[in-house]
Amino acid sequence: MVRHKLLLTVLALSVILPAAAQNGTFGYLDFNGTMKMMPAYIEASKELGRIQDGYTDELNRSKELFERQYIEFMIEQDGLSPVIVAKRQKELQTLMEGNRELRDRMQADLEAERIRLLNPLKISLLQAISDVCRMQDLDYVIDSGSGAYLSVNPEHGRDISRDIYRMVGIEDSTLVSETANSEGMIPVEPAGNNRKQTSEE
Repeated sequence: MVRHKLLLTVLALSVILPAAAQNGTFGYLDFNGTMKMMPAYIEASKELGRIQDGYTDELNRSKELFERQYIEFMIEQDGLSPVIVAKRQKELQTLMEGNRELRDRMQADLEAERIRLLNPLKISLLQAISDVCRMQDLDYVIDSGSGAYLSVNPEHGRDISRDIYRMVGIEDSTLVSETANSEGMIPVEPAGNNRKQTSEE
């Protein structure tokens, strides 16, 4: 499967890369698969699992409280006055909304914890990839799982900005940043945002 993905990636690169780059030497690895084998990832996963279990227990407790009060209300409502029925219904509605808000807040907190625990590992792995790319004098390293560029050797690159400026009619390159950030301009996403493509599922 990995070989198949790598073949597709190489074929895609052969279409978009110039001939000079195609003749270069590149490295490849499965970024997510490698990260999951890191000892620190195993520990981070365990900690994240403990946090998630705590959130799940709290959500279950809140759900059980709502269900218990709902059942009690259904049993007693025929003998209650309209004022008390309305009060109980409002209490149940408040509980239900509170549970929904709690769930959303916990999901956001869990995502924040996931980022806190895993981002340092991603940075460490990307740094290791960059170091190996330089040490082995590779032109670039690609992720065999996604096809994203994980590292590009700057010593083998060339800044072609001014050539592109001339071809697209930009007269003063010093105004590029200011113009691109002007109000009313269509925002442009960076081409090949590698860090997003290699994020852990």
